[in-house]
Amino acid sequence: MKIKKGDLINELSLPSINGSVFDLENIKGKKALISFYRYSSCPFCHLRINETINNKDNFGENFETIAIFNCSLESLQKASTKHDSSIFILADENRFYFDKYDVEKSAFGVFLGSIIGFFRFMKAIFVKGFNPLTSMSGAFTGLPVDVLIDENGVVQDVKYGKTTIDHISMVEVISFSKD
Repeated sequence: MKIKKGDLINELSLPSINGSVFDLENIKGKKALISFYRYSSCPFCHLRINETINNKDNFGENFETIAIFNCSLESLQKASTKHDSSIFILADENRFYFDKYDVEKSAFGVFLGSIIGFFRFMKAIFVKGFNPLTSMSGAFTGLPVDVLIDENGVVQDVKYGKTTIDHISMVEVISFSKD
């Protein structure tokens, strides 16, 4: 089922790149951005995570960010070495949550995102050093989903991306984190 505003997300448990198992209970009482991404070394995905980490000082104090990839944990650990621990980066290798929340795949969305986001792609690879071939485990044709939940786990906003670069804007995320 696709996530909708007003839905309750109260269960999420996946392995984290830091070796622990993340559980949504760990952030109970906090607002959060939950993002579903593509394959383990997707440059668009890691650029978005980098931008999220770079904005951490702009977020409210009671806010967490969670990035979920459809790939193996080992592959994700290898591809995520440039990120600090201010964000939870999780592996959903068996697509449990991807399938539960109807996270879509679209070759056309990947193609279109690659054209529209050509300069983002170049920035991700050549400026930030996110190599798309580092570790290619997971859903190459996956599309992103961003979910903003309040302190009670209630969905306040959700965006199912139509291309690989289609996310809730960082301005909206920052605003939500502070409200």
